[in-house]
Amino acid sequence: MKYGLDDPIELNKTLAYGFQHMILFIANAAIMPVIVAKAIGLEHVAISDMLLRTLFLCGVLSIVQTRFGHRYPIIDGPSGLWITVLINLGAVTSSLGGDFTALRTDIEFGMLIAGVFIFLLGISGKMKYIAALFSPMVNGIFLVLMPIQLSKSFVAGMFGNINGGTDIKGEDFLAFWITALVMLIINIKGNGFLRSIAILVGVAAGWIAAAVLGITDFSGMENMANIFQLPEIFAWGTPTADVGIIITCVIGSFLLFANVIASIVGMADVLDEELTEKQMDRSTMCYGLSSFMTGVFPTVGFTVFATSMGIVRLTGVATRKPFYLGSAAMLALGVFAPVGLFFASIPPSVGYGAMMVLFAVIVKQGVDCFRKAHLTERKGFALGVSMLAGTGVMMQPFDVFHNLPDVIVPFASNGLLVGVILSVVLEQILKDKPRKRFISKKPS
Repeated sequence: MKYGLDDPIELNKTLAYGFQHMILFIANAAIMPVIVAKAIGLEHVAISDMLLRTLFLCGVLSIVQTRFGHRYPIIDGPSGLWITVLINLGAVTSSLGGDFTALRTDIEFGMLIAGVFIFLLGISGKMKYIAALFSPMVNGIFLVLMPIQLSKSFVAGMFGNINGGTDIKGEDFLAFWITALVMLIINIKGNGFLRSIAILVGVAAGWIAAAVLGITDFSGMENMANIFQLPEIFAWGTPTADVGIIITCVIGSFLLFANVIASIVGMADVLDEELTEKQMDRSTMCYGLSSFMTGVFPTVGFTVFATSMGIVRLTGVATRKPFYLGSAAMLALGVFAPVGLFFASIPPSVGYGAMMVLFAVIVKQGVDCFRKAHLTERKGFALGVSMLAGTGVMMQPFDVFHNLPDVIVPFASNGLLVGVILSVVLEQILKDKPRKRFISKKPS
């Protein structure tokens, strides 16, 4: 590592690394709300407002987690699982001729209840029992399946079809590979400070290329009502209760523990640190807070991002100061509309080009987990079945799951969750001997 968590760092490098964190925040946060907004009946200004709330919450909740939760430089942002859940809820509402306004206020209330549930779980001190289920093998499956699941989006971004379409757009293809190749070349050929800002340089190169090619979209700024605006509480309306949506939100938040635990344990491995029970409990409480806040300031449900371990491994920079700076910048962008929407104009092809390189590093992290798992024949069987089942589910058309109960569909159709849950169950059934604890009891 060039800089550990608490290492002192020069001001100029803090600014550069902080700006790099901010760019990656935006690349992760700006795409997902736009994808899901139309599925739940939002248009134009409402989409821009949702985007700004997302940027604001990314900054606030990342600071809270890094200061009071796990205390690692890990981005907190909108979850891919929640995109699946919300799109499915929107599709069901549309097919039944339901009211999108009621759906959105039901989602607000569901996220409030899910947040309270997760927060109380963190206070209870029982997270050690859930965390114990996520062995190196299970974490490895998560870290390999997640990039595989996202690879379809990477390729759609590369072809310029992230919002639909069947043609390969040459401009997006070029911007994607300029971003990815600049990052790769700097990481292979560069050294020192340049290598540690490879992501920033790659995104900047891709963004400039996108502007030259005419695919940078500033249309959101035309619909901007105010220059300075605070995020609106319950922007979708006064929360309303629907039992089915409450259950869906609670289940979704609970299943995302696979993401939370694997991301935090993975970062601890990158930093060669021992994760403590106290850290996991604090992180769970902060995760509950994030679910609650996405109900108060309605947007896509949040989780911690495994992308962050790829950032730290790639750059060798783990110090918290630049991360706090990047988080504070995101908070500011969420209330200062012109700047927020300007940075949100980074084309998906550029964002996905950067993320492909980062997730390639995460695949290696998953393979490293398999090495630590000391795979026996029984564990190898659990690994193989889980990987094949999870990948197979990803390849199925969504319509295959239409006859399942609506509450189950978003989860049964998610190959990542299927693979991880199956690996947990199979490992418990096929385990050779009691597993060694991997969370320390010593205080943080």
